[in-house]
Order: sequence, then C-alpha cells, then structure tokens
Amino acid sequence: MSETGNYILLLHLPADQALAIGKLGTFDFPAGWYAYVGSAFGPGGLVGRLKYHLKPVERPHWHIDYFRRVARLQEIWLSPGSERREQAWVDLLLAIPGATVPVEGFGASDSNRESHLIYFDVCPSLEDFAVGVRARFPEARVLRAYAAQSIRPAHKS
Repeated sequence: MSETGNYILLLHLPADQALAIGKLGTFDFPAGWYAYVGSAFGPGGLVGRLKYHLKPVERPHWHIDYFRRVARLQEIWLSPGSERREQAWVDLLLAIPGATVPVEGFGASDSNRESHLIYFDVCPSLEDFAVGVRARFPEARVLRAYAAQSIRPAHKS
C-alpha cells in the first residue's frame, strides 16, 4: 500500500476573482495566497493524491478543483503518517497572523472545521508552519514535496 498522510496545497491567485465552487456557490476571492488542507488515506495514498493535484483540472470533483482552475499551485507540503491531522492543521494555519477563512464549508464536508481553505495576503512559510506541527506532534515530519518556479519575492537580508 502507498504511504498515507496529510498535505497542504499552497496556491497563488494573482488577481481578485469571482468563482463558482460547485454546489457551494459563487464567491469573491481576493488576490493572494491560499493554503488548502487535505489528506490521502485512500488507494494510492499521498503519491496518487498529489499526482491528481498536479494535473490540470478537466472535470472538477472536489471544491479545490474549481479553485485550482484559476489559482497557480506553488508548493505542496506533506507529512507522511497514519493519523488524520487535517483539522489540527487547519487550526495551526489559522494561528498564523493574518490568516482568514475566505469561504465557509470549503473542503470541509467531512470536517467540524469551518473551512479547509485558508487565505493569506502574504505567503506563509513552510518553516513557520512546521514549527507549529512539531510543537503539537513532535514525531511528525513536514516536507516540501513540490515547488513551482516561485513568483514569491526574494527575502531581504
């Protein structure tokens, strides 16, 4: 069986956009950075799920598929393991200063969290997120599994 675990898709939306998200409705999304929290515990595990998210969307199935049609996937963060930690990861992302929920119910049909899509006006960092994960789950590894040619501005020293 393929390795299972939790992941975050970090996407960039270059301009404000109104977008229909399946049966959830049409919403105004501001330009900025979006982190989508998911898990891969079915057939194919993390490899299968992430291959899916790296392909262009032909027929949207999940809420995130509608969003991926207009937002550019910049990074994938993942943590292999056998525990579902999506809800804890949503909490950790929301603890980052400036994080907000843009759409209630997004990706959260099987969750008691308000949303699995979190908005940031500046790009969140894997390193900051990983600190929170390790504080709550000391044994967890958080990895950058994919990085597009970045449009993120270089850090000034």
